[in-house]
Amino acid sequence: MLLAAPHDAAPAARMLAFLNAVAPVAYLSLVEYTADTQPGTRHAVVPRLAEGHARRPNGRNVTAECFAIYRRQYYQRDEATRIGAHLHRVRAATASVTALHFGLRDIPLAAWRNEIYEREHLADRLSFLYAPLPGTAWAINLYRDDALGAFAPAELEKLLAVAPLLRQVHQNVLRAVPPAFGPVYASNQASSPVKRSLFAIQQIAPELSGRELAVCARIACGMSADGIAAELGVAPSTVVTLRKRAYTKLAARGVYGGRLQLARLAAAAG
Repeated sequence: MLLAAPHDAAPAARMLAFLNAVAPVAYLSLVEYTADTQPGTRHAVVPRLAEGHARRPNGRNVTAECFAIYRRQYYQRDEATRIGAHLHRVRAATASVTALHFGLRDIPLAAWRNEIYEREHLADRLSFLYAPLPGTAWAINLYRDDALGAFAPAELEKLLAVAPLLRQVHQNVLRAVPPAFGPVYASNQASSPVKRSLFAIQQIAPELSGRELAVCARIACGMSADGIAAELGVAPSTVVTLRKRAYTKLAARGVYGGRLQLARLAAAAG
């Protein structure tokens, strides 16, 4: 199951399925730490959500909603951000994985605790931070809800034992997935405006597939169907099909597709 992750459009979903065979995990978020390109933030590093999954396929997936709140208000107070920024500045791949166990008692702000953990009944977080490729920094965040309770010492020990394997699998993902099939994981091959649009739209509509997201991000940046097809290495008719599918999913969320609307969404959430 886990070995197939490099060929999957959503490899973190396979990570979550694998981890639940080791110890129960309610939610998993895969986060990349990247340089902030906003004016006046030249040396800042910010987290961006690559994937977010819930343990139960038919259950409510709150990862994108919670991350959006966290990104707007609280990430700078998180020890994981400091570790991610350090790994990003090192500019070298490392074989090690840093584990951070972050429970309710460790949250420094009451508002952070109330708006995310208490609202969504989260009980505990375990983060694995690593640099799988030079110039990258990532975190796999594992969450437990009230139904599961906090991680027990024996569970933490088991999860720590498999953390190096997760890092290796993700390294293979980053090396293997081409832009057309996994734009988040091939972010170094996309321009900065496309990357910003990609991450912003993914937070708004996490159900979009990798290729649908790749198309929408480029539409938001003003690219034509022919230009998108050339960049992603697919036929223009494929771009049109992916655009239609993406617009249908966005409409189900009350977001109606179109170049201008996508550009506004990307600008508002970026």
